[in-house]
Amino acid sequence: MHHIQKKSASYQLNMLQRILNVEEVIYSSNLNEENLMRRVENLFEQKSLGLAGKIISEDEFTAYEKLIVIGWDMPYLRRKAAYLKGKITQGEKGTLIKLKVSPNSFLPIFAIVAAITGVIITLIGLLNTHADKLFLIFGIAFFTLGIVYYPVSTILRNRLKNKVAKYLNLSKVQ
Repeated sequence: MHHIQKKSASYQLNMLQRILNVEEVIYSSNLNEENLMRRVENLFEQKSLGLAGKIISEDEFTAYEKLIVIGWDMPYLRRKAAYLKGKITQGEKGTLIKLKVSPNSFLPIFAIVAAITGVIITLIGLLNTHADKLFLIFGIAFFTLGIVYYPVSTILRNRLKNKVAKYLNLSKVQ
C-alpha cells in the first residue's frame, strides 16, 4: 500500500511539473566543479545576457531572466520571466550539472485557465440563442490567449536554459 501511495505522489508531482512547464535536464562540463562554479559567478556579471542570480552553496546556484512578466508588485510574487536552479555534482565521466528550469508559474496557469474560460464562454454564446454574440468574441479571445501564453512560457523557459548552457559551455547528457 505504501508503495502505491509513493508512486501516486510521484505521478502527481510529475503531472504538476508538466502543467507548470518545469523541465529538469542534466548537462556535463569539461571543467571541474570549482572552475565551473567560478564560471557561474561570472555568468551573473555578463550584462548582455540579461540574467541575474546568486550562489546558494558551494555546488548550487539560482538564475533568472531580468525580463518582468508581471507588472504589479506584491510580496512573495515572482515577477520574472523564467527561473533556473542548478546543482553541480561529480559523476563517473566528469562534472555534471542538473538544471531545473521553469517559466514564471503565472504564465502556464493563466494559459490553462484562459483556455478553459474561453471554451466555456464560447459554449455559452453558442448554446444560448438569447445571448449576445459578444460572448463569442470574448470566448474566442480568452481561448486564443490561452493558446498563445503556454508556448510563450515554453519559449521563455528554453531561452533561459539555453543562455546558461551556452555560456557555461555545457553538453546535454542523454
